[in-house]
Amino acid sequence: MTFFKGAVFAGSKVSFRGATFSDGMVSFNGAVFSDGTVNFAGAAFSGGMVFFSGAVLSDGVNFYQAVFSDGTVNFDSAAFSDGVNFAGARFSNCTVNFDNATGPAPQGLLAAIGTPAPAEVVLPTSWLPIP
Repeated sequence: MTFFKGAVFAGSKVSFRGATFSDGMVSFNGAVFSDGTVNFAGAAFSGGMVFFSGAVLSDGVNFYQAVFSDGTVNFDSAAFSDGVNFAGARFSNCTVNFDNATGPAPQGLLAAIGTPAPAEVVLPTSWLPIP
């Protein structure tokens, strides 16, 4: 288990680029990512549970080409602002929950998940494309 619960990443550059989080639990619950750059580009989250529940993610948080597979990913009740990037991220064989998330849909997220979203993906209604 790795816990960053309630951590504050503010005004700094933090890189988890290419990190591997597997077969365990990683918690960023309630973490605040603001006024800096937090890079998860190319990170692999597999076979475990990843929690960003209630986290605050602002401009500069990057999940570019991150891979989420074979586990559970929770961004429920997270607060997003413009500039959070999921372009090129891949989601496979995992449950993904953005239920009750607020703010705009992160850049590239809908393309990464696909539309319509698969049944194992929960998104806020406001993020869904209008038919």
